[in-house]
Amino acid sequence: MTKSEKHIERHQVAYVIFDVDGTLVNNLDLIVKSFNFAVGGIVDRKFSRKEVYSRFGPTLEDMIEAIVPNTEAKEAIQRYHSFYKKYFHRYARIYPRIKELLAGLGNAHISVSVCTGSDARMTKTTLAKSDLREKFSVVITADDVNRPKPDPEGLIRATTLMGANPHQTIYVGDAVRDIEAARRAGIRSAAALWGFTKSDNLKTHHPDFAFNNPREALDYLVYARETASV
Repeated sequence: MTKSEKHIERHQVAYVIFDVDGTLVNNLDLIVKSFNFAVGGIVDRKFSRKEVYSRFGPTLEDMIEAIVPNTEAKEAIQRYHSFYKKYFHRYARIYPRIKELLAGLGNAHISVSVCTGSDARMTKTTLAKSDLREKFSVVITADDVNRPKPDPEGLIRATTLMGANPHQTIYVGDAVRDIEAARRAGIRSAAALWGFTKSDNLKTHHPDFAFNNPREALDYLVYARETASV
């Protein structure tokens, strides 16, 4: 892609949709600890970071119901949310320069929203504890869709509610399912290489863009500097 082509594509961006976990907030340790607090006593074992991460994709409810008896699932989900909220500031943090990125997009009159695979309760806690909720015009969670990513339902709903032109929209996420969901929704994808998934794995799935950190995303989307386009 030439510099002139990059310049044209960059300034066609008017809408940016973000994933949350592993993109805006580094909360994997908290998710793992909350999950083990919720189900560990029931199944009498502890799940590793790798095991918990490998289960990402389905909703939290589905993850827990796949492990514990139906009679104990509701209470386990409640324990998860209680632990997650109580210990958020101990085990989770917003990624560096995310607030700078969001402020820069806002100053450039680029609309921002959220589309996440987490449920509404967890997302509300994450955004509120990170002081991010008021930054987004639209928030789509697992509770708003029938089919999780990589199905494009959530992104299509987000673009519709934003009144966004898909050709002017980018979805920023840290997972392979985010790249695939964007592709199926007809919008461009940007891999958040600072997130949970190894960068080489994300790049092999050919996102439209790949950013090493939030500042690089800001430089490309707003400040018109050279960056890593895949």
